[in-house]
Amino acid sequence: MRAPNLAESRIVAVHPTSRGFGFAVFEGPGRLIDWGTRTAPPDRDAPTLDGVGSLIALYQPAAMIVEDPAAPTCRRCPRVKALIGSLCDLAGRSRVRAFPVARTEVTRLFARGQAATKHEIARTIAEHFPELEPRLPPRRKPWMSQDERMSIFDAVAFGLTFFYLQDEPQED
Repeated sequence: MRAPNLAESRIVAVHPTSRGFGFAVFEGPGRLIDWGTRTAPPDRDAPTLDGVGSLIALYQPAAMIVEDPAAPTCRRCPRVKALIGSLCDLAGRSRVRAFPVARTEVTRLFARGQAATKHEIARTIAEHFPELEPRLPPRRKPWMSQDERMSIFDAVAFGLTFFYLQDEPQED
């Protein structure tokens, strides 16, 4: 997981969903330079791959961060797991290193700050990056679908976790 000299590099974190993807572009853990969502037709991966390819071409990141589809706790549908694999292949073809981060690592990091749910994690992120406050969706009720804006906060959470893991001492 450890990658040399990426602590202050430009990275793009991507969180694909069944309706498109959310993304965040960082220059180091404290500087968020772009974020947003892109929609894609259901069951169509090409628009997502094209959108992420455009982000890579525009920002020329040193790394791309995605959720680890091989993690035992990953609950993504098979299509999205395959899409994440295709995103990693796209990154490789673009000479960008792809780093998968397990959702359990995100949860472990944010639990230190007493943020246990996705909404609490998103609120913590909005406090750290006030520019995201207007994009913070309301707390989800059990009968509601997840707001597409939550994918932005998921991407930011994976990006911040990646930076944290870079600084964590390696066990021998």
